[in-house]
Amino acid sequence: MNIANTNVVAKIAAVVAGLGLVAMSFAPAVKADTTSDLQAQIASLLAQISSLQSQLGTSTGGSASVTFSKDLTLGSQGADVTALQNWLISKGFAISAGATGYFGAQTQAALGAYQASVGISPAAGYFGPVTRAKVNAAAGSTGGSTGGSTGGTSTGGLSGGEADIDNDFDLTAGDDLMEGDSDAEIAIVEFDVEGGDARIQRLTVDMTPVLAAASANEHPWEYIETLSVYSGSKKVGDVDAGSKGDWDDQDNDSDHVGSLDFYTIDIPLDLVVEEGDMVELSIRADAQSTIDTGDLDQTFEITVPEDGVRATDSMGIQQYTGSDSDHVTIGFDAAEDGDITVRESSDNPDASVLVADDTDTSEEFEVLKGEFDNNDDADAQLNSLTFHVATTTASGSSAADISDIIRRATLTIGGEEFDGDINTDNTIDFDDLEETIIGGDETVEFTVSVELYGQSGHYASSGESLTFSINSNTSGDLDLEGLDTGDASDLSGSITGNKQSISVDAGINVDGTSMTGSQVYNDTAVSSSYGTFTLKFDVTADGDDVYVPKTVEAISSSTTAGTNTGVVIITDLNASTTSATSVTASLSTSADSENANYYVVRDGDTESFTVTVTINPTATGDFQVGLDRVRFNTTSSTFTGLQTLDVDETDDEFRTDPVNVRNS
Repeated sequence: MNIANTNVVAKIAAVVAGLGLVAMSFAPAVKADTTSDLQAQIASLLAQISSLQSQLGTSTGGSASVTFSKDLTLGSQGADVTALQNWLISKGFAISAGATGYFGAQTQAALGAYQASVGISPAAGYFGPVTRAKVNAAAGSTGGSTGGSTGGTSTGGLSGGEADIDNDFDLTAGDDLMEGDSDAEIAIVEFDVEGGDARIQRLTVDMTPVLAAASANEHPWEYIETLSVYSGSKKVGDVDAGSKGDWDDQDNDSDHVGSLDFYTIDIPLDLVVEEGDMVELSIRADAQSTIDTGDLDQTFEITVPEDGVRATDSMGIQQYTGSDSDHVTIGFDAAEDGDITVRESSDNPDASVLVADDTDTSEEFEVLKGEFDNNDDADAQLNSLTFHVATTTASGSSAADISDIIRRATLTIGGEEFDGDINTDNTIDFDDLEETIIGGDETVEFTVSVELYGQSGHYASSGESLTFSINSNTSGDLDLEGLDTGDASDLSGSITGNKQSISVDAGINVDGTSMTGSQVYNDTAVSSSYGTFTLKFDVTADGDDVYVPKTVEAISSSTTAGTNTGVVIITDLNASTTSATSVTASLSTSADSENANYYVVRDGDTESFTVTVTINPTATGDFQVGLDRVRFNTTSSTFTGLQTLDVDETDDEFRTDPVNVRNS
């Protein structure tokens, strides 16, 4: 070692000794002035050591020289940073903290001063290929000028010359942000890349609160949890944005609206764009789940400032684009909780007879089918559901309660079955469902089924009926909430099922097969024109032979049919008939005649019935008729105990189309 080196080593030893004395000031026996004084002394001594180490490296004829091969920038750490700091200090570019190994603002300033001194532009304090080549040459090395990396992002693989990304910059608005949103697009950035390939490394977003209402929060982190950037379907960068420490608070200036501070955040990116391509970056946000109602009044102005997009080209030169004058606005919407409509299914059971046993529990009958349709994008959860059951007896009055009629009620929904609680107030509750109704027009179907007690000792032997319904407007009938928010979903719609009559041992099912009508026009005597209507339907016996009375009546909806009538037809579905209108009806069937009073339908057999109705009006009008009910008995010896199957005469299956019948 030469004399110069010996002197430098001696100086280093002296400084290290001084550092040791400073460290001793931390001992309990020595009272230091302040912690900050000690830190300042240590920093000064470290700087001296770094400077002396640099002198030692250069005094050995280059034996301690360093070959730089990596890109370095703000935030970089490690031995390469320490070496660069030592080199800058050795060249007279001051770094007051010394060679700490961390690339901070002091190192950036020192490097920028060096770049300016040797004509590197821009002198931005970024240690890339151009600056690296200069430093390596000055240090007597020709090592790697293009390889390296900055925080994992390299300039390798780029081609072309110096890139230009400041072309056709455009910022456009996305969607408002809703509580619970994920990856919601709030803005779109576009620009062209010319002259060479570019690696996009950073996107800066400014957010300025526009409203200062007392109830509206001014801080973007109260609304946004994370920010991310997509190029097409690929995420190219993201950053946490849900706390104050994630944002930099900036004083308001002329480029931002209002008098409030604005907030800025950097999103690190890694995206290579080839020369001649257009870049489209989608800025997306995950919303906080704690946005309050008062916060919905707030809006933010979004800006990508003029240097907000940073890229590096193949020559290691940093390129920037953005615009201080382009702004878009983002607002906030209340979280969607699900918008649910309840309605009847297309295969909801028709009116029918539920065949009960004298003493044993019946089979299971489907009595109501419906569906829930979610019109919101947000998922909803159905927690509980209550059905109402209307009961009647043969006299038309209400039965005691369904707990004496229904032994078991089952709800099938989402592939699962749930048993209901049958209450004395004629309701059935289904709890703990936890059925998800997915948003985006998802439909979930459900079915209600019941088993009946044996009739003896529970309910009347004839005339009982059940009608099931659900009404979303009745408080407490449905517990539906947003799956993410826990707030109540919007509800609409209702269902009233068809009447299900109860018969002991035997019953019938009725299916409409053909309902037609036409006018028989008399052109010489128009007043003699009339309408003729033909209603065909099938009757199936279930459980035992049944007997249908041979009588038929065609009545208006305000008229009461005879108690022994077998088939009842309603003639005023469109309310055009009058009391003076002449109406006749006749009944024919494929069923055998049992006696003077009844036709018989054997157990398990189906027989066709036809009713022909003639309407001769006193005034021209539209006339429409429908099947209203079919009566039957389980014995043919008397009319006592007749039971009724009510059908819906307004259903297409059981009514004709309107027919215009001329009278004048």
